[in-house]
Amino acid sequence: MHYIIAILLLVWIPFTIALEPVEVGDLTISYSLNDHVEYIIDPLGERNAEQLLLENHWLSHNKETLSFGYTSDTYWFRFKINNNSADNKSHLFEISYPVLDDIQIFVHDKNLKLIRKIHLGDKMPFYEREVQHRNFLVPLEIAANESQMWMVRVKTSSAMQVPMAIWKERSLFVTDQAKIMGMGLYYGIMLIMILYNLVVFFSVREKSYLFYVFYVASMAGFLASLQGLNFQYVWPMATNWNDSSIVVMLSGVVMFGSLFARNFLALYKGHRTLYNLFGLAVFLAVSIIILVNFVPYYLLIKALIGLACLVIFLVTFTGILRWSQGFSPARFFTIAWSSMLLGGAILALNKFNIIPRNYFTENAVQLGSAIEVILLSFALADRLNQEKRERYEAQVQALGLERTASNAQVEALAQERNARKAQEKALVHEREAREAQARALEIQRKANETLEDKVRERTNELELVNKKLAELSTTDALTGVRNRRYFDEAFDFEYNRAMRGREQLAILMLDIDYFKKVNDKYGHQVGDEALRKVASVLRKIVHRTTDLIARYGGEEFAIVLPATDVEGAFMVAEKIRTEVGEIQLKANVEGKEITFSITMSIGIMGDAPKVGASSAESWLKEADDALYTAKEEGRNRVVISNACAT
Repeated sequence: MHYIIAILLLVWIPFTIALEPVEVGDLTISYSLNDHVEYIIDPLGERNAEQLLLENHWLSHNKETLSFGYTSDTYWFRFKINNNSADNKSHLFEISYPVLDDIQIFVHDKNLKLIRKIHLGDKMPFYEREVQHRNFLVPLEIAANESQMWMVRVKTSSAMQVPMAIWKERSLFVTDQAKIMGMGLYYGIMLIMILYNLVVFFSVREKSYLFYVFYVASMAGFLASLQGLNFQYVWPMATNWNDSSIVVMLSGVVMFGSLFARNFLALYKGHRTLYNLFGLAVFLAVSIIILVNFVPYYLLIKALIGLACLVIFLVTFTGILRWSQGFSPARFFTIAWSSMLLGGAILALNKFNIIPRNYFTENAVQLGSAIEVILLSFALADRLNQEKRERYEAQVQALGLERTASNAQVEALAQERNARKAQEKALVHEREAREAQARALEIQRKANETLEDKVRERTNELELVNKKLAELSTTDALTGVRNRRYFDEAFDFEYNRAMRGREQLAILMLDIDYFKKVNDKYGHQVGDEALRKVASVLRKIVHRTTDLIARYGGEEFAIVLPATDVEGAFMVAEKIRTEVGEIQLKANVEGKEITFSITMSIGIMGDAPKVGASSAESWLKEADDALYTAKEEGRNRVVISNACAT
């Protein structure tokens, strides 16, 4: 029997496999396999790779995403790769959906002989992965002029989404760096909102702030679990809890979001039906948390997503209702939940395979929740202002009552002229009324002073948070210098200012030589340390308040020197190049600590900009071309652009 199978494998299979191969010999960045695979559905999950090699009923897939919704079936995928180049190739195979339970990969050579088997999934401890990454990464090694057949078996209780791609290693980590920065900005915003509103809660003891803090924390925890960050950094060994955490965190979003909504919108005042509906949502969310260890994940997550969508619609409807009733804090609240409604609906449609899986649909909730928590913070502040207005109106009513009392007092004085006894009695009442009025005015004065102090304190805290958020959005988290976004705006402003004032302006483009070799040989932590030390040297040398240092991208930096001619810029560049060369870095290689240094190449463009003669973009290109000239001439040097005035 085994000989018959072997003959079929050698004779029949090469003619039945009609897959168009993927060429990886000339891969530049990445290649998406989503529309280049075939698949087979295995309802019972009993078939193996050897059986499927004989199968000729594979289904073609020509859509942009490999997404099949929630299913208990096992799916098999296959694709063929070629390396028609004269060199061996080493790339990375990625499945970018980190909550898949069980993944088995079978690699066959061109004769369909099994040469490698890999087992992955979030049911295995994180540290057992070959590549320590939140997504599933597998090294792809293929010799020159060779071909391979890859088969992927997937079984999961989460949504059957299997986005596959082949990446050039450097391109993957460069692209991933931008994603990590975006995640860092998002979770930084969430952390700031949690800490700020927690402080406010301990100051004013208002329950809405506490519910809001738990709601934001649950939302951040849910998205971190869905993106694989919690499994990578928080609980890498807790494989059972990893799936359950998504259900628990999303239930927390529903529960605390409902509590926050009904308390913030004051539904206990004449809206008992809506108040009870939110209470029911809280009960259902708690029930789902209790059932997390007894009911299969895919059933709970379906029910929970449906409940979350209903709660979001209910919150939005209630916000609109309260807004229409004149409850002014509901305006920010409604706008905030509308963004969350849109993001949640997009994510739910994505998981149920109604709309395709892409970067926008996967991150719609993250974007919507970030907008939501910021606007909800404004809503809480607006509610404080609303309470201030209500107290003010109460004070106005008190003053009206005092004026009424004064009118009555005048009438009593008129009657006193008719009788002495009545006059004496009225005088006694008058003194008592004046004493009460003085006490009321003193109480009012103290209340106003206390209220003004609290409003001023809250305003200052909000301004500080806004300032920190603005600084975070324009600062590179690794090096502490300005980021590319800030540089683009600031350089354009400085260029136009120099052109109007006919002043000298210089720009330096700097690049660490052989930085990729440093990362490849010593690791990314040593590379990050090199970037931080270079940034420290730049801050030490370039310290005028008008100067600008920015991380332009990767290992590249940019410096803008207003009111500086080419000679001055050259002196600064030479000093930077010299001091960077003196940097000593340490790395551990095979258990031994070694010390090494780095060098830097610098390109300069400088002149007094003239109207119509150039632009900020052309100056940036001239400096960049000078940088590449420095690299071509041997690196570790400073080159002045040919376009500079002589």
